[in-house]
Amino acid sequence: MLSISIPRDASMPEGQSRALRFGAVMVDGKVVLRRTWPQRFVILACIGVIGGALAAAWFVQSVYAGVGEIGRVAFAEDLLVTDTAPGAPVNFLIIGTDSAQGIDPNDPIHNDRKIDQRNRFQADTIALVRIDPASGQAWVMSIPRDMAIENPRNGRDYKINSLTLVEGPGLLAEAISATFDIQLNHYVQLDFLAFRAVVDQLDGVSVWFDNPARDEATGFAIYDIPDGGGCYQMDGAAALSYVRARKYEEYLDGTWQLLDPYQPDLSRIERQQDFVVLALERAIAQGARNITAMSSLIESGADSVVLDQGLTPAELIDLGAAFTDFDPDALHRVSLMVVPVDDRDGLTFISEPVAGANEEIFEIFRGVADGVTPAEVRFAVVGADLIQAEAVAATLQDDAGFGVTSHRQVFVDVETTVIVHPPGLERGARLLAQYLDPVPAIVEEPTATGITLVLGSDHNEVWYLFPLDLQTTLKAVQAHGTVALPDLAATSTSSSTTLTPTTSAAVSDTSTTEAPTTTVPLTTVVPTTTVPTTTTESTRGRPPDGQSCG
Repeated sequence: MLSISIPRDASMPEGQSRALRFGAVMVDGKVVLRRTWPQRFVILACIGVIGGALAAAWFVQSVYAGVGEIGRVAFAEDLLVTDTAPGAPVNFLIIGTDSAQGIDPNDPIHNDRKIDQRNRFQADTIALVRIDPASGQAWVMSIPRDMAIENPRNGRDYKINSLTLVEGPGLLAEAISATFDIQLNHYVQLDFLAFRAVVDQLDGVSVWFDNPARDEATGFAIYDIPDGGGCYQMDGAAALSYVRARKYEEYLDGTWQLLDPYQPDLSRIERQQDFVVLALERAIAQGARNITAMSSLIESGADSVVLDQGLTPAELIDLGAAFTDFDPDALHRVSLMVVPVDDRDGLTFISEPVAGANEEIFEIFRGVADGVTPAEVRFAVVGADLIQAEAVAATLQDDAGFGVTSHRQVFVDVETTVIVHPPGLERGARLLAQYLDPVPAIVEEPTATGITLVLGSDHNEVWYLFPLDLQTTLKAVQAHGTVALPDLAATSTSSSTTLTPTTSAAVSDTSTTEAPTTTVPLTTVVPTTTVPTTTTESTRGRPPDGQSCG
């Protein structure tokens, strides 16, 4: 190692000499200290830490201040469960009211509108939003505002949007929770002015139209759309009239045509959900993930937004942090299956949910699938190729952690992989389907005594590292339609290899009793289970391929 010794100048004081040896320089006969690069790095790091801390403190203070300006509504303690664990999924009840308070009295939105002197309102838009910070997933379920629902306090039927007018948001929350058996955690309410303010804060949202469109009732009118379609930049007022439109018309073949005269509320729901995705994309493009932009968005609607008393700024910050990289296209949008009803207890022009058709949707918001683990799901694996059945069983048990009870060979040609389950084991079947490529069909068979995975010739692999999310899996299951299956009991071989079973019990919707290995007699054609309708593949208002809204 090369060592350089700097001799001390005898005429120079000891302190100055030592300073020169450690990097100082002489300027005009004076010793000037010079920072070494390690010293500079430490100083820069300290400045960065302090600056970051100050920025974070400013952001937290801004969020707290913004949220502090938002109005609050008190709910009964047993109605909203607000003290959820950090990172746990939460359900929000979000309503858009028909209140136009704060908007210029000469604005067309006031046409034919009566102002309630007691500041009561109807729910113009109703939605449940489920946010799961752990998985980074979010679902929105819109509820038709004209749907009939029972008032739990008197047993009578009401239009759901009128419950807030009767006894406030507490009654609406209570009715939804009781009817759908869904636990609510938080409440968010915004009026027309808040919606407008947020859209204007984003400098508008661009929406693609194939044709000129209008709704004379809300004042929505987009006339200057060229042949072949084009974009229209909506400000807050135009966006509000667009998402509220229930008599939506487009100019087709030289005439104005009402697009959905029979169930306009459902069309409006789809339009609202799609606009939310476009608005989220616009917010991200405008820097909503940036501290300043996020604070500005909060402040823009603070005067016209109401929250429940338990929703804290800290929880909002945690949720925002968990969804920093959220892709708006990943928002799972589901719609209730309803049918129009002519008259029900004196109510007219209403709809009601189709009996038994929405359970898959409700289970998402109930968190039914949240607590299911592979170790709790037990099943047998069968297939025409014994080696393949053995390999799949081993991978599902050893790598994915499922409780595989046995695998065996059946001499039958099955094209589509199918999971067969008895009533009560739907959750386990759906979880298993998330690990298989391609996604199999799922069939409920009343005579089955446990879950059986029937490998078809289409089976490719087991996704034990990165299983699909539940919503994508359910959509793939739905795409199978009906599945033809042989009678496995009549064609199975007598030989069977039993794996070392896990000690976990099978997951049941009603209990956790152990499910034995099953031999399943099946009918020739079995319908798949009903799954929720989603609209995640396409978003109305987004430009087609090759086009751009700039």
